[in-house]
Amino acid sequence: MRSTKLSVALAREALAARTETANGWLQGTPPGRTVRRVIDGLIEIELVDRSMTLAARIFTSVLPVMIAASTLSGWNVTARTIKTQFGFDPTELTTTPGTVDTTNPSFAAFGVVGLLMIAISGTSFARALARIYAKIWNVPSITLRDAWRWLVVLFAVALSGTAIGLAGELTSIRLIGPPLAVAGEFAVWMAVWTLSPYLLTMGTLKGRVLWATGALTAGALTALHVGGRLLLPRITAAAQHQFGPLGLVFTAISWLFVLSVVIVGSAVIVKAIALDEGYVGHYLRGPDAVASEQAAESLTEDDGAHHE
Repeated sequence: MRSTKLSVALAREALAARTETANGWLQGTPPGRTVRRVIDGLIEIELVDRSMTLAARIFTSVLPVMIAASTLSGWNVTARTIKTQFGFDPTELTTTPGTVDTTNPSFAAFGVVGLLMIAISGTSFARALARIYAKIWNVPSITLRDAWRWLVVLFAVALSGTAIGLAGELTSIRLIGPPLAVAGEFAVWMAVWTLSPYLLTMGTLKGRVLWATGALTAGALTALHVGGRLLLPRITAAAQHQFGPLGLVFTAISWLFVLSVVIVGSAVIVKAIALDEGYVGHYLRGPDAVASEQAAESLTEDDGAHHE
């Protein structure tokens, strides 16, 4: 029912987009109107502000969960992923040889409670992302009754670091290893960024829109990470040498901001394409939306004929 309502809403938006006054290329042609919708969508969503807020939430919510999980569980692959992506080893920030005994039962109990508290406070990331999707797709915000969705998204994004680290192990395979690692990373990101909008929009988005959002986000993030693995460690080392520990913070926040721009921008672009007048737009909107558009157009034509 919710998907049908959203299809009808998309149909109305698509019909309104086609009836706009044709002034210039950006509104006089279907591709131009799509470009215009992308530009308008990025402005309306306040891309810079939203991305900076999301980056801060990732830094204060998602990274602590990843670091805590890798420290408590001994998942070195997660620590290696953070090191390759941000240029520093989180275990060096949380432990000092000879000062912490991770086998101590009291440490384990405190660690579990601490991880739970981090997870609860970490839902601020998922809440911020839910507000972004709600504004882009014009859907209701999540209530406390469905707060579990925030936790699922938080852990899905946090555990994706481990999954990507495991995918990176494929590079040890001769010849086909690097392409397999890139494909594995793309698959992880696509799963995460298809699941996240589905949960945070209460299942209102259609499958085609979800897959398109996941694919576009995954492709852009994978391309950024391939470049990041080459450049970020050097940039982080230089920043740390110049500014000390603050250099790590500056670099991490800057990189997370770029990733957040991709996450927010991808959703806006998919929304704009879904309103396109061509085959791709019709496909993403689905048959329900197309039928609603045809019915609305018929009513408009009938009203025009009646007035004549």
